[in-house]
Amino acid sequence: MRAPPSSRAISWGGARRLLTITVTLLLCLGIPAQAELSQEGDLLVSFDGGLQPRTLPRNTSAPVTVRVAGDFKATNAARLPQLRTISVAINRAGELYDKGLPVCQVENIQPASEVEARRVCGSAIVGTGHVAVAVHIPTQAPFAVTGKLLAFNGPRRGYHKTILAQVYSKKPPGAFVLTFTVKREKGLFGTVVSTTLPGSARKWAYLTHFDMTLKRTYFYRNKQRSYVSASCAAPAGFPAAVFPFAKASYGFDNGQALTTTVVRSCKVGGSR
Repeated sequence: MRAPPSSRAISWGGARRLLTITVTLLLCLGIPAQAELSQEGDLLVSFDGGLQPRTLPRNTSAPVTVRVAGDFKATNAARLPQLRTISVAINRAGELYDKGLPVCQVENIQPASEVEARRVCGSAIVGTGHVAVAVHIPTQAPFAVTGKLLAFNGPRRGYHKTILAQVYSKKPPGAFVLTFTVKREKGLFGTVVSTTLPGSARKWAYLTHFDMTLKRTYFYRNKQRSYVSASCAAPAGFPAAVFPFAKASYGFDNGQALTTTVVRSCKVGGSR
């Protein structure tokens, strides 16, 4: 005897169509991307990020702009611990390519003003951003400093790429460089970008905000290249995908460590 319609098993084709419709509806709703929050005791951190454009080929990579950002604060008037390490792991659908791109050395941009850094290493710039720092000097009351960030294609460390992030402030004048090491890993997050606060800044710098946007196209061997590329790795037959875009891990001087992940979406378009 035939089972009533309400109790029939849903076929794979039907389930796939249902999932396709669900994903499409979620994307069409235009729900804004939001930062992810994580809290441990009095420490509250956030992580945000995304890529543009969101419409990408399914099986080949296309140039994209990638942005990551973080905020750090202490609740209940507690003193903010010093951020020592940042590690951002990006979904394996994204790739960094630097072959043929000029390289900047740390000594070229430290010490140096933003203008001088652009003059010496402008051809190696791969991104921009901002950093906010709470300055703690024993002989003064704490004060806030906001500086611009310039990201340069750096020299190799062994087999690994590097990104040199110069942070420069006009008032008061000062600069330091964060050296990010870029590693390829297996698994969901294929590119890991990490840095440690330099020793010279540990005596006074307490990061409260950072954001970095990576974007650069250039020509190498008569072909246009992109420093950052990505695809929309949606399964065959699906017009879009929702995926873990990036995972951030923060380490602080008091031993606290927090990790948070942001989820984003993409649509399939262009070459399939």
